[in-house]
Amino acid sequence: MEKILPLIKKEIKKIPYLATLKNLAKDLDLEIYLVGGVLRDIFLLGGFRKPDFDFALNKNSLRFAKAFSSLVKGRVVILDKILRNIRVVVRRSNRILNYDFSRFRGKDVLKDLERRDFTINSLALKIETLPQIEVVDYLNAQRDFKKKLLRCNSSASFVDDPLRILRAFSISGLYGLKIEKNTQRLIKENKKLLRTVAGERISEEFFKILSIPFSLPVLKSMDTLGVLEEIFPEVKPMKGLHQGPYHHLDVWGHSLETLRCFEFLIERRLKKDENILSYLNQEVAQKRTRLQLIKFSCLFHDIGKPPAKIRKKKKTLFYGHEKIGQELIEGICRRMRLSLREEEFIKRLIYFHLRPGYLADVRKPTSRAIYRYFRDTQDEAIAVLILSLSDWRATRGPKTSSQKRRAHEKVIFSLIEEYFRRTQTKLLRRLVNGYDVMKKLKISPSPLVGEVLKKIEEKQALGQIKTKKEALNWASKYVKRKN
Repeated sequence: MEKILPLIKKEIKKIPYLATLKNLAKDLDLEIYLVGGVLRDIFLLGGFRKPDFDFALNKNSLRFAKAFSSLVKGRVVILDKILRNIRVVVRRSNRILNYDFSRFRGKDVLKDLERRDFTINSLALKIETLPQIEVVDYLNAQRDFKKKLLRCNSSASFVDDPLRILRAFSISGLYGLKIEKNTQRLIKENKKLLRTVAGERISEEFFKILSIPFSLPVLKSMDTLGVLEEIFPEVKPMKGLHQGPYHHLDVWGHSLETLRCFEFLIERRLKKDENILSYLNQEVAQKRTRLQLIKFSCLFHDIGKPPAKIRKKKKTLFYGHEKIGQELIEGICRRMRLSLREEEFIKRLIYFHLRPGYLADVRKPTSRAIYRYFRDTQDEAIAVLILSLSDWRATRGPKTSSQKRRAHEKVIFSLIEEYFRRTQTKLLRRLVNGYDVMKKLKISPSPLVGEVLKKIEEKQALGQIKTKKEALNWASKYVKRKN
């Protein structure tokens, strides 16, 4: 403790309004402690990452929060009316600071710490003794900091809140900790309780795992303890499903290997390209990035293979597995309460993940094929390409061809370059609209109008039509041929 004391003092001084909190607690005759993530981060990382500060009080958390808010000109948000968990949001120097106040979960601070999830989250700093540092370490958190262990506080920890099972994996992955053996045992014993947890809570914690640069070891640990199958029962049919001579792994093993190849690809090559890195880090929805959603898609891009499997002439085939997969993933997305935007992103990746391979079957894809690929995949064009590349790299059966893989990769990277070239090029102005087409062809509104406009747009992009007159003349000929 003596060695860490100067660091704690230095970091605690960075927290605004501690003197205000100390004086207010004295005026209202309250006990108040700084608890939770800030202290954990100081011990594990040498400093706290986010300006989110948690405080535990012996009573009157709402009254205290309102009084504090008035003093610092903050805004009060009631997080949990029953448990009296209150947040005060403060804007200071262009930063948003969150101060959360809650009552002790028990008769005193020791009982409160006991009811928290893990030992590393169970330190408390007494505010009334500041500037003297007095850290309460009732559950030997500092022992586990030194050993880099994640240990649950009690045998009832996961029963009290089953989401803590997932949190064990997200925290261990984010902080590089090993889950202690007894905690692993309790995870296995209580994993079925995850079925009672709301989908949005599951997805929030799961996507934290996918935010880790190398998620695969964490996911494998979850799989070993049977946790993944509790969240995603769809995983079980993928295990042990043989895929034929082009694959060296079963469907689930291949899915995990696809994720490994994706994470390796990011680290070794793609993150060096500013355009790609910016694309991958763009938020899709709910603060989730393309990078996280591609990882999710790596795990489930072949989810349609179990129901699609057939044997034909002694061959194992999976006709239409991308279409079946798109339907199955929709159920998972709805169950996890993902946004419509996230759902559409994942569905599009699964549906189109084979498409780049078809383009790479020829030495040089035609301009028309490339145009149609970008038209169909839209903003997800790069995501589909990177998923396809990872998928191919994860396929190393005896019948795979290194020559074909090199050709595939060459096409993939040329298409990535083409995508960014096109996004930086000024969009072509539409030559005709639906009214122009209906007037020229003397037809009423119908699907044919949309079909004609789509064809004209394609020919314009390929440089085959350049004027309104040419567009309308082509439309007349096209409709005559159809009739």
